[in-house]
Order: sequence, then structure tokens, then C-alpha cells
Amino acid sequence: GVRTRAGVYEADAIVLNADFARAMSRLLPNNKLRRWSAARMAKKKFSCSTFMLYLGIEGRYDLPHHNIHIAADYARNLDEIENRHLLSEDPSFYIQNASVTDPTLAPAGMSTIYFLVPVTHQHPNVDWSRERERYRALALRKAAEAGFTGLEKRIRFERLLTPDDWEKQYEIHRGATFNLAHNLGQLLHLRPRNRFEDVDGVYLVGGGTHPGSGLPVIFESARISSRLLLQDLGVSAPALPSIMPMEEAAA
Repeated sequence: GVRTRAGVYEADAIVLNADFARAMSRLLPNNKLRRWSAARMAKKKFSCSTFMLYLGIEGRYDLPHHNIHIAADYARNLDEIENRHLLSEDPSFYIQNASVTDPTLAPAGMSTIYFLVPVTHQHPNVDWSRERERYRALALRKAAEAGFTGLEKRIRFERLLTPDDWEKQYEIHRGATFNLAHNLGQLLHLRPRNRFEDVDGVYLVGGGTHPGSGLPVIFESARISSRLLLQDLGVSAPALPSIMPMEEAAA
């Protein structure tokens, strides 16, 4: 079951979709953990984080839906993120200009912009209370270089997220938005198991378990865990929906 301040809730099984590392430190007692104890978690590697701008702007840019820009020195950019834990002055970034595909995402005469810069997860080398506004200015300059000229003047709504915000607002350990790093020592069966091995009756879903991060594989983690849970409870799983096009299914 689950024990909360409001009481104890009995359950035959529990599906845990919290950030894995944060769940291990906040939701499960350390004396129940073997493979994923606090001491072992401290030795794990964690993914990068993201600096985000969610913008509502006046007008619309006649640019592609997806805009990916790679740093001129990509190797250095990756090294600064993964090893040196520094903010790149020439970062890679992604801009989503979704309203060019779906105008209903914003009121008439407006559009949305989603700006993502991969950055290091929380680290003493980066003080986001000092870097927040500076990096915002850098991001907007990079957007202008990518064709989104005059973007700042057109902003009517803005939400900014740094690794600190991911950690404080969303309970993501170190602000590592892609959970445990996907290195050779933390892939496949070396990730936390869907049928959680340390506590009976707990099933994991999300980027911290198998297969890993990214929406398609996160959905797959839910399917794997659902199947295991139903098997353990002795419940017959319903047939999976057909993936055939509707025309073929109808025929």
C-alpha cells in the first residue's frame, strides 16, 4: 500500500511514474532498497537537462514546424554538457514553430514557439540564479540567427524553465529531464526493472525504467509494466488494438 499524511491506502499493486531517482530518495524507505539504495544512486550518471522557453507571440513566422540547429563545434558542445558541466556559448538548440501546422494552438493573430537548449543538469559550475537572464538573451539571439528575427518584441506570454525549475517545480532529480543517463552501464537490463526488484508489488513506468527516455519508449514502458502487473495479479490482458490502417481493418 501507500502511506500518506492522510492515511494508508491498501493496494494489490502500485504503479510508480515519478522521477525514478527522486522516488528512491523521497517515496521509498532506504532500508527497503538493495540495488537502488541511496549509496548506489549516488554513483549513477544522469542525463542532461534543458533550458526552455515557452512563448506565445504576436503573428506567425513562415518557417518550418521543426527547426534543429547544431553547434558549429558540436563535440565541444557535448563535452561542455556531459563532462565539463558548463553552459555553451554556441549551443545546439531546437525551435518548434507548431502554429504553422496547427493555427488553433493560439488565438487568431498569435502563435506559439517552443525553444529547447540542451544544458548540463544541476551542477556547482552553473548558478542559474545568475545565468537565467543571460542565457535567455543568448537563446533569443540564437533564435534571430535561425530566422526568428524580432522575436523578443513579439512575445505576449513567456514561461522559462532552467534545471533548477525542473528540480524544484517538477521534482526531477538534478533537473535531469531524461532521467538516468543512457550510457553502456545503464542501458537495457541495467536500468531499473519494470517489475521493480527492490520492493514487491511496485511497477515502474517512465524514462527511468526499461526501455528508456523519449515518448515512444516511455509508452512502451507503460505497456510492459501493465502486462507484467496483470500477469502477476492473474488478470487476462485485453487484446492490443489493431495497428492496421482503418481501411484495412474495415475490409
